[in-house]
Amino acid sequence: MKRRLLGVLVVVAVAVLAVSAGASLAGKNAESTTLTMWSYDNQDPGLQPVLEQLSRDFEKSHPGVKINLVFKSFNDLVGTVPRALASGNGPDVTEGNQGYQTDAQLVKAKLILPLTKYIKKYGWDKLYAPSTWGMFRWTPDGKSFGKGPVWGIAQTGQNVVAFINKKKLVAAGINPNKLPTTFAGFEKMLATLRASLPEDEPVIYAGNKEGYGFIHLFGGIWGASVKASAVRNWIYHVPGSRYDTPGTIKALARLQAWGKAGYFNDDYNAVGNDASAGEFAKGKGAMWIGGDWDSTIIKQGLGASNIVVTPIPPGPSGVWTSIGGLSGPWHISAKTKYPDLGAEWLNYVITSQRAKKLMFAQQQIPADRRAKPPAGDPYLAQVNKAFRQVADDDGLLLYTDWASPSMYTTLQNQFQLLLAGRQTPAGMAKAVQDDWAKFDKTLR
Repeated sequence: MKRRLLGVLVVVAVAVLAVSAGASLAGKNAESTTLTMWSYDNQDPGLQPVLEQLSRDFEKSHPGVKINLVFKSFNDLVGTVPRALASGNGPDVTEGNQGYQTDAQLVKAKLILPLTKYIKKYGWDKLYAPSTWGMFRWTPDGKSFGKGPVWGIAQTGQNVVAFINKKKLVAAGINPNKLPTTFAGFEKMLATLRASLPEDEPVIYAGNKEGYGFIHLFGGIWGASVKASAVRNWIYHVPGSRYDTPGTIKALARLQAWGKAGYFNDDYNAVGNDASAGEFAKGKGAMWIGGDWDSTIIKQGLGASNIVVTPIPPGPSGVWTSIGGLSGPWHISAKTKYPDLGAEWLNYVITSQRAKKLMFAQQQIPADRRAKPPAGDPYLAQVNKAFRQVADDDGLLLYTDWASPSMYTTLQNQFQLLLAGRQTPAGMAKAVQDDWAKFDKTLR
């Protein structure tokens, strides 16, 4: 599951069977019809089998209703969903993608419905920490991100954390049950690991081939140096927000210093991000910092009992932070004839105990903050705790590429230059802010 700078698009095509007037949604006298949903969550382990099973359950409790799930690739979904929704023949419910490239366009074109009445009906306001809702809010003109009505709702949580090889901690004299709780302590631990490991073995096994590895990894350093709310405000284009602040420049300098200290494998730009998780799972490096959606890869390689999972600890603010957010937002088409039924399906696949049980069984972390992992799985409990520790502390930094349509490319290039020593921290901060400012002018 590629998450994201791009933001994972989940698409589900659901054609709702025409329910005769007066027939209840539970299926009394309902005619056979199909409700179409689009999703890009076509992974196993992942959400595809979860969505398939939950849709079968929903059909059984709603006689006469058939859920037609259509799974597409991320690019196929984002590329076709605006036209499909505009045609009136598209999905009744679909996943979109947070940010200006997709969700802003769907809102602006009035292709999806605000979820205000369903939030009240189903009590969805209790699902997420207060700041988390910003990633689903847009003003109706699609220009202001982070405020206005809520247009989407997500199924799973995702964030970037550190997976650490317990045996290598012990070999370095570090107690795996008493990891640092401050960023300064975390950096001290990195230096201790560097001194303990063979010279040709990295402390952090990294993969940046696609360009998002260091965008993700940087989040913990960044959040230790600036306020999480300031990062989110910058992504949302709150007036006066800036990337080129002293705190961000300091954080970029720390990342560059990690590279100079030999913390990373030399070939990180030739290794894919998921592939680097696989190499760490084979025992390379003491640590892998990346998305918790790759937790299964690591577990299958190292074994659950040999892994410690933690967010990068906080700086002076004391707030636990990381690059992360929630999975791609589900939207209800503005042209569907059955918005209430679509909302009922969403409520079931996101909030029901059955849904949470199936998600955990697939090593997916439910976005619902009330979800509890099953007993007897300490590894999954660690992954869940790492997400909740950040999300419930209002520390999710979101995904930096959401800040502009060209931001992903800018960040990709700048991080490569920074780590290669061909760009200064201040120079990178200026280049990123220039990209932001150029796009910001189009929103005013």
